[in-house]
Amino acid sequence: MTGNIGRIRRRILRRKADPPEFVGYEHLVSFIRDQRLLDLDGDLVEIGAYMGGGTVKLARLASRHGRKLYVIDTFDPAHDRTVSRSSVSASEVYEAFLEGRSMWDVYRDATRRFDNIVTIRQDSREVEFDERKRFVFGFVDGCHSRDCVESDFRLIWPRLVSGGVLGFHDYHYDDWPEVTEAVDHLMAEHSAEIGKVHEIVGSYRISSILLTRK
Repeated sequence: MTGNIGRIRRRILRRKADPPEFVGYEHLVSFIRDQRLLDLDGDLVEIGAYMGGGTVKLARLASRHGRKLYVIDTFDPAHDRTVSRSSVSASEVYEAFLEGRSMWDVYRDATRRFDNIVTIRQDSREVEFDERKRFVFGFVDGCHSRDCVESDFRLIWPRLVSGGVLGFHDYHYDDWPEVTEAVDHLMAEHSAEIGKVHEIVGSYRISSILLTRK
């Protein structure tokens, strides 16, 4: 017994806390559960993982239902050069929170325990999925420029099953106005395909908008 307790204690002490995330993924996990999205047939996809703090929360939920989580990110903090209204670039924000660490190394360390994560280390605008691929939930928090947001929508939306949901972080967030411009344009353009629309207020009072496909 003493030996078992000792081994457990050593495992706990070795375990590192998940890296921070700035969305409030616990709200997304609750939403997925409440909407019973994992009763549908398909996997999950995330564009923009940053350090993987939110990724592990989605992966943990997905693994309990035998699903995969596809993660798309360049893991290069300098990639997103969108400049906020406060004249700070997204890349500067990422670098500040990384504090000199490698984004890729932090992500790999955070997600190493999960065998249901498929990581695609690539610009999302260059990613292609098999036409048969289907998702029940997608979440976008990648590059904050309008063209990137619209491209991410076009990548996921056609592969979203009926009743599935696609979410976007930073909706109505003043620092990244191009996100809201893109999402509003897409909602108008695809209004006939969109069912319910939900808005969730997450960490730092920043909203995510969630679009249900009819």
